[in-house]
Amino acid sequence: MWKFARIIATPVYRLIFRFRVTGRENIPLEGGVVLCANHISNHDAIVIGIVSPRDINFLAKQELFKYKIFHGFLNRMKIIPVDRDKPGLESIKRGVKVLKNGEAMGIFMQGQRIRQKNLKESDSADYKAGVALFAVQGKAPVVPIYLQSRYLPFSKVIIRIGKPISFEEYYGKKLKHEELEVMAQQIMAAIGDLEEQK
Repeated sequence: MWKFARIIATPVYRLIFRFRVTGRENIPLEGGVVLCANHISNHDAIVIGIVSPRDINFLAKQELFKYKIFHGFLNRMKIIPVDRDKPGLESIKRGVKVLKNGEAMGIFMQGQRIRQKNLKESDSADYKAGVALFAVQGKAPVVPIYLQSRYLPFSKVIIRIGKPISFEEYYGKKLKHEELEVMAQQIMAAIGDLEEQK
């Protein structure tokens, strides 16, 4: 389904927007990986899906699944429903299974659309620490991604992809929420570094 979606979406998006992509080679071609980005628009998942060399299992708000007309499509697109305020055990299990199966998972660090100018100044209320939980339990590196665009016709869409971040030293450990927050801060800082690149 991803291949079909790319065939449809890629020419349309590349016609409407001017893509500026750097670091695409930083996405591992094999093995479990978490692609973690800031979130500015509903277009973000499509844009990442276009530039990624891999199919992506995105986490998305469970409200999208209440519409039966979208339910089958979302499942075929490998979308994992999640409660943004309190992720359930089933969502966590599905996400970890995806990573252990050697697949790619996409997460938006902030959990909702936030047009914030300086990501490095984010506090813990602006992002979700759960991304670190998926990375540790799924034993997968995290690839930070920075997105910037107004998504107006013929405007630039800047996608900067950073080098993978490994949390291997935490694998197999039972972590406290505070430790997960520290790891999440590290991921957010990496996205902030990409924001500052010229």
